[in-house]
Amino acid sequence: VIHSFFIPAFRIKQDVLPGRYTELWFNPTKVGKHHLFCAEFCGTDHSAMIGTVHVMDPADYEEWLTSGGGGGTAMARQGEELFVRYHCAGCHGPNSTVDAPKLDGIYGRPVPIQDGDDIQFVIADDRYIRDSILLPPSQVVAGYAPMMPSFKNIIDEEDLLKIIEYIKSIGPKKGAER
Repeated sequence: VIHSFFIPAFRIKQDVLPGRYTELWFNPTKVGKHHLFCAEFCGTDHSAMIGTVHVMDPADYEEWLTSGGGGGTAMARQGEELFVRYHCAGCHGPNSTVDAPKLDGIYGRPVPIQDGDDIQFVIADDRYIRDSILLPPSQVVAGYAPMMPSFKNIIDEEDLLKIIEYIKSIGPKKGAER
């Protein structure tokens, strides 16, 4: 189903497609609450697809973030639980004995990918992590065997986003080997 993310006060609209990552940037200049809608008829619950964008002064926003209001921490915590539940930690955790890439500090960094006899580098962003979970043979980290199973049709999109948020939140541990 196609959605269309729409914030009339900002005069922006962006189509949203399942399984596709897109970015939309805007710089709101007026503090307050602004309505958001789905502007594409997307099914029976289309009229319920509404929300609010809260624009805050920078100081208020910083206070909101430090008080845990950002939601990323809670989402990452849920992602960590899913990381264990789906047995990702068994291979990619810090105490794993399986020869698999460790994920501490990987987000935003270049990852060497084996492409036949060549090695190419990709940045470990949301798309790379998502594809690594759902389509693991598509980008195998250099030096590792392509043995990770696919979690396509096993991990739903909501859980996948939480796991990605967890991976984004784990930084390199002191003394950890890369």
